[in-house]
Amino acid sequence: MRIRDIPDDFIVEEVPSIEILQKGKYPVFKVSKVNMTTFAAEKVLASHCGVNFKRIGVAGLKDTHARTAQFFSVETSEPQKGVFEEKNVKSELVGFSDVMLRTGSLKGNKFTIAVRALREGEVSRAQKNIEWVKKGVPNYFDSQRFGSLKGTDGFIAKDIILGDVEAAVKKVVSATNRHQKSVVRNARKFIDAHWGAWALCEGYLRKEGLERTNEMAIVSHLAKKPKDFDGAFDLVFGGVRELFFSSYQAYLWNECVMRLMKKLSKSFFSVKYEAGRLFFAREMSLSGTFPLIAGDMRTSKENMEIIKSVLKNEELKVEDFFSGKYTFIARERDMVVVPEKFSFDVADDERHKGFKKCVVSFYLQKGSYATIVLKSLFEM
Repeated sequence: MRIRDIPDDFIVEEVPSIEILQKGKYPVFKVSKVNMTTFAAEKVLASHCGVNFKRIGVAGLKDTHARTAQFFSVETSEPQKGVFEEKNVKSELVGFSDVMLRTGSLKGNKFTIAVRALREGEVSRAQKNIEWVKKGVPNYFDSQRFGSLKGTDGFIAKDIILGDVEAAVKKVVSATNRHQKSVVRNARKFIDAHWGAWALCEGYLRKEGLERTNEMAIVSHLAKKPKDFDGAFDLVFGGVRELFFSSYQAYLWNECVMRLMKKLSKSFFSVKYEAGRLFFAREMSLSGTFPLIAGDMRTSKENMEIIKSVLKNEELKVEDFFSGKYTFIARERDMVVVPEKFSFDVADDERHKGFKKCVVSFYLQKGSYATIVLKSLFEM
């Protein structure tokens, strides 16, 4: 079984929540890209429009290794400049809006995904699962939410909550993964091997031309103040720090919902993901919402018992999620997501002789993961 064999195997198109008008204050562009990050596409659009990237609004981030279409608004009086086509990216003017796009300005996303190199038995299993999947699947956070775990042995946010800021900082500057450039990966290995020898690490980073990196900022700070790990952690970009905490909230939410599902359902299968294993029940009784853990959340007695049980395994308490410095936002998340406009087609796989290909299409509300639908279907 193969997913994302080629970029065209994973197609995503945003459905914006703003009204797109024929006239308005801000031009709105539909930007189609492949093998390119959202930030890179934003930079290209800013360059064509001749504006600072801060004058560009975008509703969300999209996968690099996919063919995606997303919407950008630009603060410019020359919208024609934003219409262009070059390698890996195309931009077209689709209308105007009276408001700038902001993070979360989405209704949802349309997905068309080709799953390749399937054996007959794998196709049959997916076909048997179609009916229950169409009724709704657990609305888990999937591996994409847990990028900060790559190359580490735990959550950075948990270290912070437990007061081990040094462990958190070490993860920030020494964790390695295959997606990093070799010069960065080697530098992080050097920092890990010479932890505490800050002047030595600083010299190595300078020799490798990494003076303007976050690694250098943190190492230089510790060279001057060797015990100030709180100050070193504060040097991490604010948006990245927020991701550390939101990803830990997401993990705990997954664990809570799995426990509740196990109480309400009888048979399960499980699949691996970045933060452990996810459990699925073909006959679910889940409904409603479950809160992301925060110090000021309000929820039922039954939910609180599940939360306390999960936190006990983490050696934490609900009170630990009160923090004047690092914010855990209390909000509710639907426990079940229904893939709308669902279709499932089977064909011979032209890229893998003797195997089948399934093309799955559906729409999901924002914040839900297409890969969870695939895990439910193929039990992969």
